[in-house]
Amino acid sequence: MLSIGIYTYSTKPRGSVVHAMNLAEALVAAGHDATLYALAKPGASLYRRPACPVELIAAAAAPVDADALIRQRIEEFARGFRSLAMRHDVFHAQDCLAANALLAVRPAVSEPIVRTVHHVEAFESPYLADCQRRSICDADALLSVSRVTQRNVFEQFGRPSRLVHNGVDLARFARRQDLIEQRLSARFGIEPGDAIVLSVGGVEPRKNTLLALQAFAAAYPAAPRSRWVIVGDHSIWDHSAYVTRFEAELAGFAPGLRERIVRGGTLPEDEMTSLYSMSDVLLCPSREEGFGLCVLEAMAAGVAVVVPGRAPFTEYLDAECAAFVDSESIDSVSQALARLLLDVPRRHAIAAAARQQAQTFIWSRSAALHVEHYSAIRSRRTEPEDWAHERSANA
Repeated sequence: MLSIGIYTYSTKPRGSVVHAMNLAEALVAAGHDATLYALAKPGASLYRRPACPVELIAAAAAPVDADALIRQRIEEFARGFRSLAMRHDVFHAQDCLAANALLAVRPAVSEPIVRTVHHVEAFESPYLADCQRRSICDADALLSVSRVTQRNVFEQFGRPSRLVHNGVDLARFARRQDLIEQRLSARFGIEPGDAIVLSVGGVEPRKNTLLALQAFAAAYPAAPRSRWVIVGDHSIWDHSAYVTRFEAELAGFAPGLRERIVRGGTLPEDEMTSLYSMSDVLLCPSREEGFGLCVLEAMAAGVAVVVPGRAPFTEYLDAECAAFVDSESIDSVSQALARLLLDVPRRHAIAAAARQQAQTFIWSRSAALHVEHYSAIRSRRTEPEDWAHERSANA
């Protein structure tokens, strides 16, 4: 049995936070001692109750300046780590903040620090860029959630990383909850016969929400019973200028169209699960994703997905279980969306294939692979022999 500390920067259901919690739970289910550590603002709790031990580390109100925010969060993490006197076989950071804090308290941490890289950010700030570089270059070992992230890590930082995909909780999507669905329908104005288009991650540049708005507007005349629900808003970064642009464009639409677009904010997990199950199409034309956890969750719920025709999506999807689009083309996205909304048999076929594909991505399998890598890292067998082939593969 291994003792593992897993560290994440937030209590909100962002991709890396969901990954951290599900991984900790799967490790505990497999008989390991895994504790989840998360930064938490006053009064905050994790987005759902986890089936693993948890330590919440106090985080104060955030400054507006991004550099100051990250500096404060790293200091809060490090202060919390020192007060807890943690003892683990492996210290596993799921993000840049946690990794920097673990590295800052390193004199008290003799066991390996592992960093999972979900995606490589292109920071303009020298301070933020250096935080990312340090979290990747100074960690004892790296994991990547996709081959494109693995390649970016090697090309930009010269370090190999092991590939460990995301997982999905299949049982979560195996049942419908009528009362919750009725409540969501009333809240979002969903009527019988509506085709629900879902986007997850809120309004932000990385999610390409402005182009998605334009694409939905272009598809709407062909599918006037469609309704677009956008959920998720919590990000460590300030996207207020982008949100203002989105709201200004939305305000210029005709009332009939404007009323078919709903921003639902962040939902508790039971409502999020039901919303996936109610949806017909997941619209995810992201400009940048490390893996796209919401895509895997939609697939498990039997939802047809619209995604860019490039990595990481092409690593685990094909044309039978997804509609591939050019994420820089409004026409490409709108045409794919309209076709799925209008061609119900095709939509159902893609959704069925997507659900079948999701069966191969389960957290227990991901946890088992993590344990293999933890053991190799601890025994120091990883470098240079075990990863030599990955160095050449990424070259």
